[in-house]
Amino acid sequence: MKQLGRWRLDTLSGGDFSIDGGAVYGVVPKTVWSKLAPPDELNRVRMRNNCVLLRDGDQTVLIDTGYGGKYAPLDRAAYAMQEGTPIVDSLNGAGVAPQDVDVVLLSHLHFDHAGGVTSRGPNGQLHLTFPNARHVVGRFEWEDATSRRPELLAAYPQDNLTPLEGSGRLELVDDGSEVATGIHVIRTGGHTRGHLAVRIDGGGQTALFIGDLVPTTEHVRPNWGLAYDTFPLVTRRRKQQLLGEAADGGWLVVWSHDRNTAVSRLARRGANRFVVEQCERHA
Repeated sequence: MKQLGRWRLDTLSGGDFSIDGGAVYGVVPKTVWSKLAPPDELNRVRMRNNCVLLRDGDQTVLIDTGYGGKYAPLDRAAYAMQEGTPIVDSLNGAGVAPQDVDVVLLSHLHFDHAGGVTSRGPNGQLHLTFPNARHVVGRFEWEDATSRRPELLAAYPQDNLTPLEGSGRLELVDDGSEVATGIHVIRTGGHTRGHLAVRIDGGGQTALFIGDLVPTTEHVRPNWGLAYDTFPLVTRRRKQQLLGEAADGGWLVVWSHDRNTAVSRLARRGANRFVVEQCERHA
């Protein structure tokens, strides 16, 4: 738990899962990344969905939702997903019910970040997991996710999105938009065209949820990126800018998928090199 002025910041698990190591480390040779993250017999590495809960006594804001609980058994086995709905379980552990969430802010709409937005009832019907929340999404991200273009369709499961359309609970935002007092979105691009980072300011401190622009502490290295990055050169440029701001400003950084570290600070080592310091590890 961190206090940033009015905001109490907690990190919550949106579910652990396993995914192909080549997808996680992109162009980095397996002989290099496997020393840091030894893969299982299926070449998968273990990752965590690190979500953020922000509370100020008046509003409850959730950043990202993990993969949710509605995936079929074969999908769950392929990714070694946890049982149940991890983000709801994590919220319950923090004393927050789904109906208490006022804002769901989504960095982007891939399954492991937006899957928890919707749930299935006993009759199989989809419904919003957080029925009273504004669901805040980047305008470009929503445009791409709902375009149904063949090259993008597999990246954006429509079961996560269709209940939002016409719900009155969807809010599209642009770069720099203030979602709540002291909470601003930064359109980074790179991972997806509309990918957002989130900056939280309060009490003279700043925290940055950097999302999948830099998913783990290992990815602070200049040329390390996800194979899923739609615009990898944008990722390389933008992450250096944001990591530099975070290091120079003494910001907290929340890592969206690091299996060990939820939050840390950074120190600069030259123009484009950074090291992770003051790590807050998972319980």
